[in-house]
Amino acid sequence: MEKILRAFLPHGDLASLAPLGEGIINTTFSVRDEDGKRYVLQKVNTNVFPDPFAVMDNTVSVTDWMRKRLAEEGKCSDRCVPLFLQTTEGGYLYQGEDGGYWRCSKLIEGATAHVHVTDPKLLYHAGKGYGEFVRLTDGFPASSLAEVLPNFHNTKKRFEAFLEAVEKDAAGRAREVDREIQYLKEREELAGSIVAMLESGKLPLRVTHNDTKLSNVLLDDETGEAVCVIDLDTVMPGTVLYDFGDAIRSGAASAAEDEPKLDRMNFVSENCKAFKEGFVEACGGILIPAEVDNLMLGARVIVYEQAMRFLTDYLNGDTYYKTLFPGHNLIRARTQIRLFSQIPE
Repeated sequence: MEKILRAFLPHGDLASLAPLGEGIINTTFSVRDEDGKRYVLQKVNTNVFPDPFAVMDNTVSVTDWMRKRLAEEGKCSDRCVPLFLQTTEGGYLYQGEDGGYWRCSKLIEGATAHVHVTDPKLLYHAGKGYGEFVRLTDGFPASSLAEVLPNFHNTKKRFEAFLEAVEKDAAGRAREVDREIQYLKEREELAGSIVAMLESGKLPLRVTHNDTKLSNVLLDDETGEAVCVIDLDTVMPGTVLYDFGDAIRSGAASAAEDEPKLDRMNFVSENCKAFKEGFVEACGGILIPAEVDNLMLGARVIVYEQAMRFLTDYLNGDTYYKTLFPGHNLIRARTQIRLFSQIPE
């Protein structure tokens, strides 16, 4: 660890190193030097992201663009945009002795990543944070970004994978979930709805975050206002509908996605309204009518897609998502179906 740290911080003494956050993909540490400056040291999970260089190319390109936009507006970007350190050799990744890849960024002080947010005021500010991300990346050539996870939100292809899982029934579970299978099949038209609008040009291609859970926007510890959108590994070309929908999937849900008691999972319209208000306000008028008019379609499609993904994995024998007990993926699928059923069209 000392050798890895020195690749990014070659001077001065290092005072402490401790695990950071609750992320389940990458391995993350908080580092403090002798002067009290803090950094985030992170090992990239190459099982999820097989091309870490593409991930960093995307991240650095987008964050550089955002800093430039803020500078043009006369604003400081110190707390608003993640800043990654280069190694002593000039790159943004260091390969450790085990072959793993590490990166380092400045820790943003005085702000917290909230895993659970129930206060509509905080959801409003979270919405503003993600809206500001859309505004600052407006004009960036999204098509130049690498697809680090190809077809990640291509719901049409997700539906095809779901049908294949039903047909193969690899784990012999299709009969017990016939009701859920039929429910998702009957709504097939949703699967291709956003994809068709993108392909036809009705929706503009934008930089999308693709993991807009509430813990990925830091909120100021004193004011509650959004400070910075973090965890940019999944930045790719897409549509704003994906990011809005994914945020609503977590922000407007009354329970965790693996809540076994289905009646506890409900769509909280007040939370949705608060997030949407902040999001649209912060976008600053750059969204076109087709985007604004279809934001709730984005919520429905993303929740529908996630229900399919959980059920697909259950049918395949739980080969993708980590499960903690038998039927975990089935519970997840059912909570998403219930949440989907309550989102207004």
